[in-house]
Amino acid sequence: MDGFTKLSREAQVVLGGGLVLLILSFLDWQQASFSFANVGGTVGLNEWHGIGVLAGLLVVAMLAWEVVRLLAVNVSLGALSPGLVSVGLALIMVLFTLIAFLNKGTARHWPAWVALLVALLVGVAAVMRGRAEGVQMPQIQQSTPAGSAGPAAPVAPSEPVAPAEPAAEPTADPSE
Repeated sequence: MDGFTKLSREAQVVLGGGLVLLILSFLDWQQASFSFANVGGTVGLNEWHGIGVLAGLLVVAMLAWEVVRLLAVNVSLGALSPGLVSVGLALIMVLFTLIAFLNKGTARHWPAWVALLVALLVGVAAVMRGRAEGVQMPQIQQSTPAGSAGPAAPVAPSEPVAPAEPAAEPTADPSE
């Protein structure tokens, strides 16, 4: 717990908000009440139905990644920085939470609204944290053509070609 309090506010929001989002994912996002022959009740669906399964798994992946960062485990990611992975996971999680929210539009219940707000808050906090850490998109190198020894030489633009003159139409001879 001591490590959590030493984190930046944005990192705390990402971890805490992710945990709240995970809890909200198990509550009814859609709920309907019924009454039939003096028997009543409610039925509902949580986020873990349909596309929401992917959103829920992304929340779990984001939380796992943030715990790895919290424990200072060194993971080699090639050109990707740990901050970029955090931002990417958070933004993809927000996207799929929004899709799950829109997919469950009929009989929407309050946990869906709260989860959407928490997901947006986590996304904003992750982006702010990434900016503070100096996260930048990695540069993609251009591939060289097969058989060339070095980078391809830039191609100079060619001179514009003058348009061809229209062909003259044959004229009818008035003497015929």
